[in-house]
Amino acid sequence: MTSHVFLTLEDGSVWQGRGELTSPVEGEVVFTTAMTGYPQTLTDPSYCGQIVVFSFPPIGIYGVDKDRLEGRRVWLEGALINSLDEEKNGRFEALGSWMCENGRPLISGIDTRSLVLKIREAGSMMGRLDYKKKKPKIKELPRDMVTTVSCKEVETVGEGDVSIAVMDYGIKEGILRSLAARGCKLIRFPNTTLAEEVLAAGADGIFLSNGPGDPAVLDNEVAQIRKLLGQKPLLGICLGNQLLARACGAKTHKLPFGHRGANQPVIDTATGRGILTSQNHQYAVAEETLDGTGLEVAYRHLGDGTIEGLRHRELLAVSVQFHPEASPGPEDARYIFDDFVRNVREAKGAAQ
Repeated sequence: MTSHVFLTLEDGSVWQGRGELTSPVEGEVVFTTAMTGYPQTLTDPSYCGQIVVFSFPPIGIYGVDKDRLEGRRVWLEGALINSLDEEKNGRFEALGSWMCENGRPLISGIDTRSLVLKIREAGSMMGRLDYKKKKPKIKELPRDMVTTVSCKEVETVGEGDVSIAVMDYGIKEGILRSLAARGCKLIRFPNTTLAEEVLAAGADGIFLSNGPGDPAVLDNEVAQIRKLLGQKPLLGICLGNQLLARACGAKTHKLPFGHRGANQPVIDTATGRGILTSQNHQYAVAEETLDGTGLEVAYRHLGDGTIEGLRHRELLAVSVQFHPEASPGPEDARYIFDDFVRNVREAKGAAQ
């Protein structure tokens, strides 16, 4: 039996829906424009600490395929949708009951159109889900959420002729699957691992993963990346793009409402080629701080012009703000993985 649930934003504005809560829920309210892939969005560790608004009206149509999720649990704080439209679909689980099993609220009946417009105009802000309409005192997000979502011990995934040291800041399972499918053995390290331990593992390449939160608070991670630079070919994705920039001396800033969805247009600055990408980020690299870092802009967003990828002029280090593995989204950018793995194999061959 569902009840009236109220979303109260930090500015006092209120939206009403229906659902079940075991206790009030707080988080940063953001939106995604992806039309499919809601199970992957719900389990993406980068959404830790956030209440996600789905702009596409009916959610739940095809259930939940637990074999193709992006994390080991539901990481977001709550999901806000306009309409829950679910039926029994073979082996797939129903979305509503699955969310209950994971202890996360799924609130339907929200006027998501007006809520998305509110966030676009006012920016992402903190919010609270409660049975009461009263404006609460809402806490800010924890400073470090990466430690929460990272693995707790070293793990090995896949087999292959090259090995990749994966710095886990909240990595999506789709990235691990994508690299393993290209013949890579993956050594997954917790975010607190020292660079010396990573290099001692003898990996042929280094990967910096996606993850939640503000890169400016991750001083230890940046310090370790600085020691890894130039040692092996390196690829960073999403948060990994921002951390690479900070390790080279650049700065990052928070976007008003971020880029979240599976239809984000990006241009390759070297070739002029346009690609559609899947994205989920609130922070971006500040272009005016790139001078003296050795980095150049490799990709740019065609909507607002923000940096969507970097390339080091001297070292084998590249990064992208978007997600080449998609999950969900278009597959235009999967060549990013091909290029990285090729660079790793060539560097390994040259060193032998």
